Amino acid sequence: MSTDPPAPDSSSNSAAVSGQDGALRLLDREPPAGYIHEWTERIAGERKAAESGTQSALVFRIGPEWLALPPGIFQEVAERCPAHSLPHRQDGVVKGIVNIRGELVVCVSLATVLGLASEPPAIREPGRRMYGLVLVANRAGNRLAFPVNEVHGVLRYQPGELRALPATLAESKVTYTLGLLPWGGRTVGCLDDELLFYTLNRSLA
Repeated sequence: MSTDPPAPDSSSNSAAVSGQDGALRLLDREPPAGYIHEWTERIAGERKAAESGTQSALVFRIGPEWLALPPGIFQEVAERCPAHSLPHRQDGVVKGIVNIRGELVVCVSLATVLGLASEPPAIREPGRRMYGLVLVANRAGNRLAFPVNEVHGVLRYQPGELRALPATLAESKVTYTLGLLPWGGRTVGCLDDELLFYTLNRSLA
């Protein structure tokens, strides 16, 4: 089982997970020696993985909990991200508004939705919270950001590796978790992105 951690972007406070910026930078420079061969091999490897039924998940941590969602829904990892509070929104799910490359994105709490015991740490300032790390996701045009403690990277696995949920797991976690994935002595909860985003979007209504 292999991992592909997201590449940091030293030129700004954000690191792109997916999108067009990386492609544009590559087009602006000459490809290094062996570049075409390397990417041909990687693409071939991805095709073989897809044919064999291998799935992938972006692994991140909220408090002590390791969780995962499909990597295709993620756009960026933003660092030192202030969330400005919204008036009349004290429900615990909506944390405020964050500015991502000039666009205002609603910041939500996965910890609250999943019933986790702890939230990612934040420095409280007048009218806002400063989060150290925020994941920016876009599913079917619904763009949201949520604070996390740590981002590991992409984990590939076979569907048969997912374990069933134990009966002792809290009901809120069971609702949004497809299965548990063993990883390096830890257990990762693979989340149902469709149901999770449905719930988050309802909380914004």
